[in-house]
Amino acid sequence: MSKEKGKEKEKKSQILTVRVARKEVPDVGELVVGTVTKIFDHGAYVALDEYGGLEAYAPINEIVQSWFHSIKDYLKINQKAVFRVIRVDFKRKLVDISLRRVRDEEKKEKLMRWKRTLRAVKLLEIISQKLNIPLQELIINVGWKLEDYYGDMLRGFEEIVKEGIKVLLRLGISENIAKAIEEVAKQHIEVSEVTLSGIVRLINLKPNGIEHIREVLSRALQIASKLGNNNTRIYTIGPPRYRIDITGKDPKHLENVLKEVVNFIIEEAKKRGGEASFSRIT
Repeated sequence: MSKEKGKEKEKKSQILTVRVARKEVPDVGELVVGTVTKIFDHGAYVALDEYGGLEAYAPINEIVQSWFHSIKDYLKINQKAVFRVIRVDFKRKLVDISLRRVRDEEKKEKLMRWKRTLRAVKLLEIISQKLNIPLQELIINVGWKLEDYYGDMLRGFEEIVKEGIKVLLRLGISENIAKAIEEVAKQHIEVSEVTLSGIVRLINLKPNGIEHIREVLSRALQIASKLGNNNTRIYTIGPPRYRIDITGKDPKHLENVLKEVVNFIIEEAKKRGGEASFSRIT
């Protein structure tokens, strides 16, 4: 095995040693992500990733669908899979799980959500090392607050790139941690572009009215360019209607650019003896 493949396998087999779940033991019926650690003829032992590696047991009859199959036809060491909790001894923290009782659509949805959570935890880990704060403490005091406010932790990081740290401060997160979160988010989160669009109705009945309209729209493009961080297009969709498309990654900045451009067009059109109005599309 090459060193690269060995490292890849080692990476895939990593188990979180911190608890992302808000309780120490899962509930019966809950879907959990686990890493297979041991396989026997009677069943398999699985480390529950969301519960800091808490060990759970999957009996063979909850794994194989036919006695003609081997347990190893379904599970491999270091494999990550989605299981359903079927029995819990809360006092002894003993958990039994099932692979068979998870539907394909449940598996896909759970894995997708877990991948997003895991990526957020990795970002919190960077902040943990940066500020010398225990990762578990950051998950509890920051991660769970982002989850409550935004729906999931990673979406919190994604929105912070756009909105800045104001929401974090309102959530009671200290300024030094909030700034570190914003810095890490901007370094590691790729924000998709958005486009704001609208229609300008621009009329000038003077003999050289067309020239005035062209000059107004040309200067509007120059203003958008000077404001930066956007790609602006203004084009006719049939006189006197002209479409404005402003594309970029910061919605708030794009709103300001659109406002500046539209205000200029309306005011400049009036100065030149014409008239203009604007209607928003997106």
